[in-house]
Amino acid sequence: MCARTQVLRKLNVVSFYALVIFACFGVIATCLPEFRSLQVSEGELSKIQGDELAMNARVDQKLREYRALEQDPNFLEIYGRDRLDLYKKGERVFRFSRAQNL
Repeated sequence: MCARTQVLRKLNVVSFYALVIFACFGVIATCLPEFRSLQVSEGELSKIQGDELAMNARVDQKLREYRALEQDPNFLEIYGRDRLDLYKKGERVFRFSRAQNL
């Protein structure tokens, strides 16, 4: 009888641990879809933040250009001559084109 009780006690402990392990797997299985969607959302967020940094840099550059046009007559002259393809007599103008893929 004592041997039988020990066997049942061991069986109860093993079944308890098996139940705990299955419960852990159940919790993990329910969290995986949420974790995957979190990873996708974090990827989208990092892309959007990169786009935001690029846009802020562009806005800053345009704002500096606007202020220079508004306040600096030399910059206004250079900018206008560049846009209208004008040059002074005896002046050499060198034009460099940028690559489109940059």
